[in-house]
Amino acid sequence: MQVDGEEDRSARAEAEALLRAGRLFEARCTAQDALDADGPDAGLYAVLGRSHAAEDADDEDDLAERVYRRGLAAFPDDLDLLAAYAELCLNSDPFDRPARYRRAPELAERLRELAPGSPQALRVEQAASRRGRLTGRTGPQPPSESRTQRHDAREALTSAAAAGAAPHEAARSAREQAGERPSDLRLAVRAETLAALTRPGLAPLRLLVRAPLAGLAALSVTVGAAALAVPAFHLPWWVSFAGLVLCLPHRLLALLLRAARRRAATTAPPTGAEEPDPTAYPLLQPVPTISRRERTVFLTSALVVVAAVTTAGVWSDARYRSYPRYTASPPAVFRGAQLLPGTPAGTAISDAMTIAWDSEVGEPFTYVYGTPGRAQPDAMVFGAIGDFHDTSPDVVEFFEKGLGGTLSRAGTAWNADPGDDGGWLRCVAYTPVVDSSARQVACSWADKGSLGTVVVNEEGLDHESAAGLTRALRHAILHTGPEA
Repeated sequence: MQVDGEEDRSARAEAEALLRAGRLFEARCTAQDALDADGPDAGLYAVLGRSHAAEDADDEDDLAERVYRRGLAAFPDDLDLLAAYAELCLNSDPFDRPARYRRAPELAERLRELAPGSPQALRVEQAASRRGRLTGRTGPQPPSESRTQRHDAREALTSAAAAGAAPHEAARSAREQAGERPSDLRLAVRAETLAALTRPGLAPLRLLVRAPLAGLAALSVTVGAAALAVPAFHLPWWVSFAGLVLCLPHRLLALLLRAARRRAATTAPPTGAEEPDPTAYPLLQPVPTISRRERTVFLTSALVVVAAVTTAGVWSDARYRSYPRYTASPPAVFRGAQLLPGTPAGTAISDAMTIAWDSEVGEPFTYVYGTPGRAQPDAMVFGAIGDFHDTSPDVVEFFEKGLGGTLSRAGTAWNADPGDDGGWLRCVAYTPVVDSSARQVACSWADKGSLGTVVVNEEGLDHESAAGLTRALRHAILHTGPEA
């Protein structure tokens, strides 16, 4: 019988090694061959079931359940079988496998009865808590796997730093302790975590582990500042996403920790392995519950981010919707040219503007400057004032594009400096249909509170002179009115 037991343990260890290496089919074959040759063994049943469940497929999960049920029929009090079966039930779909899903609390309760506080019972409780499942446990819930993992890694790194040791020394010590107590999943998780954190280039992640509250507070302040900087300094909207970039180290740390937990679970030691003397080294200290200080930092950080993002959104929207409230009041004389009311050209343009513009959208204006008695005015200006907060730069091309629907021939077009009044300014030279020998320039401006066009009848105007005349006439006609 002793020889058979040694053979079972040898086959179990080989199957475990194959499972840890991810060679699931070979692990199943080794475990099944040993069961067929030597008869029932709780450890072999556990390895066989876990190798099926690791395939993450519905049919393999069904096979794993059959293996666990066969094993528990022969070994009803085996902790590893109960824990593995309970975890399978916790991971099952309540709609596709309702019976299996409902069996998890019963298995967890059986574990607590047989071995309260055991690694197997704690692992199932943590898995149930992570998935929001109730297992019938009363009283304080155990800390989550993530909190336990972060706590153990932080204690190890802090202790190493206090002793003047390098982080890789803490990882080496954790690996040795995990090897001495192979059935302790918590030690295995700590060893995998420290091994991952001590890789080159991961010093920032180690700092986040050692000072999580300071890292969270700094992150919340930085994210809030990035959000508020957009409306405060008139930055592009995409600058606010810089806060998301700052979250990447925290996200990378979460992924690294999750991968370490998975490696520790898949590289679990052979079930039924001999436990060393528990006095060989002290057990890890219990994980403290969330303190008031932690809760305060969590809540404050969340409030800072929410308040900053909300304020930035409201502020940005207010800036976007705001526009200058103009009144149109033309000067009687502009650069020696008089304001000419009632001219045929001015009347025609004014009538067209009145028809084109809805009074709820904008208030049109039309002015003509020139010398009385002359048929050709020196300048005409027409446009509208109102709420144009969503105006785009394309608006200043409306006159240029409108020439395509007439017999006038458009010439050179160029963008110009809008001046202190802001917005956009674009000019186009063209030949009017009524007088093919004339050369005219039309400059159109647009901002959030006004848009308009100045048509200049003057030979030899260069680009800057035409734009400068438009800026001057625009500034002379439009005045900032009281806030609505």
